Amino acid sequence: MLTDSTPAVTVHCLGNFRLEINGLPVAHWRAGKARALFQYLLVNRGRLVHRDRLHEVLWPDSDDRSSSSLKVAVHAVRRVLGAHEGDDGFRLVHQDHGYMLQAQSAWVDLEEFERAFQRGRDLWAAKEHQRALECFQTAADLYTGDFLTGEASDWINEQRQWAQGVALRALAVLRADSLEREDWPAAMHWCRRIISLDPYHEDTYQTLMMMHGELGELGRVRDWYELCRRRLRNDLDTEPTERTERILASLTRRGSRPLAPALA
Repeated sequence: MLTDSTPAVTVHCLGNFRLEINGLPVAHWRAGKARALFQYLLVNRGRLVHRDRLHEVLWPDSDDRSSSSLKVAVHAVRRVLGAHEGDDGFRLVHQDHGYMLQAQSAWVDLEEFERAFQRGRDLWAAKEHQRALECFQTAADLYTGDFLTGEASDWINEQRQWAQGVALRALAVLRADSLEREDWPAAMHWCRRIISLDPYHEDTYQTLMMMHGELGELGRVRDWYELCRRRLRNDLDTEPTERTERILASLTRRGSRPLAPALA
């Protein structure tokens, strides 16, 4: 149910792409490149994109730079936006041999994610760490999946890697804060989020091994070690670093011990 505070247009780019207008999802696009055109202009909204650049993005393997295919896609996008193209929604503007997507009140998860992270950085630099952590938490919550999951093109892969890097930086701060407070369940949660984005992040495996060592869970220590070693060996043709091996050896020598009071 829509309320006065609910934006008329919402777009989800993190995870599976979803466009909703007045609470109803747009499921059908009228031309093969219409959705891709909308997605690219959305990420660049408020900026004029020359038609040659749009041809490069949408038809990278074609030498044909005729405008007919682009015009078909533009027309299809306008049909999808329909009555919602206006001051409160999107406006697809043509000028100077290019196109610009404008929107006054649309809510876009990617933009909110970027805004939360940048606000967190600014607050952290201003030594307002608690408020900064709240912003990083917001960014982490908004990152529900990789940018345009399941879709592929050079520009999508570039944007995906960038957004993933931002998410990893936010998660690293949240992990460090949890470790400092000795909140091991929270720290484990953030570690697992990090590994879900970067399955080769060896430092995170080391942190998980040490936390489970503190809990006396040597089986879990070895499980994380083996997962780390298997992924590094099978996917990257490399071995765990000496530090990872030392952590495993040290925890194994110490053996099981009672639950640490701070973890009880």
